[in-house]
Amino acid sequence: MAQHKIPSFTRLWQEHVTLYTGIFIMALQRLSDDKRDTADEDTISEHLCIVLNAICFEKSRNNNREIRTPDWEKPIPPVTDSELRGGRARKRPDFTCKLTNPFAACAEEHEIPFHVECKRLGSPTSASWILNKNYVTDGIKRFDCRLHGYGKRAPSGMMVGYIISMSPEKILDEVNTYQKQHCPDNPAIQLVFVKGNVQQYRQKLNRKNLKPEVFKLIHLWVDLRSQRNERSTDLES
Repeated sequence: MAQHKIPSFTRLWQEHVTLYTGIFIMALQRLSDDKRDTADEDTISEHLCIVLNAICFEKSRNNNREIRTPDWEKPIPPVTDSELRGGRARKRPDFTCKLTNPFAACAEEHEIPFHVECKRLGSPTSASWILNKNYVTDGIKRFDCRLHGYGKRAPSGMMVGYIISMSPEKILDEVNTYQKQHCPDNPAIQLVFVKGNVQQYRQKLNRKNLKPEVFKLIHLWVDLRSQRNERSTDLES
């Protein structure tokens, strides 16, 4: 039987995603070993920047190749006239890992971003700030939203969950409940919590608002509960 060759861009993208998924897993594992304030999402991500930079430096030196550090809070630039917004501020994924596509047939496909969105997970921090709901409404949904455009033109993207309180099993149950309410066509996330501080699951989505329609959303959850700031006002589970 003749073997089917994988299209060149598909192969490059798979390598790109595998590389940066591995980098984020390593970075989150190191992050979980540090004692840091988890009361603010941006503070966690800012510290993650330092860890990501160190890992990319190490990998670049050890493998004798350039591995770019993911860009933090970088706006999504327009690449067509239809994406112009009159200079207004643009949406900003937490991290962006761009891939240059040497097989692009047009300028629109020249660079494809691998977007990463990070959210805290656990008990609500106030009556109106529901972390596990935010993971869905302000995280997952942005990967099929014309306004945000996360993962536009890309075959996959990533959600990072910072677990700061509650059991992971209870968080998963709540996240899937909110998915049923706010994006009912999405399949459930089926994380299996094994030994280790970082857990991974790949969720296959069929998008309605962004291309490509078939989209893989990688979920990485890191357990930061041992780092929880004693002064945090988080409600107990």
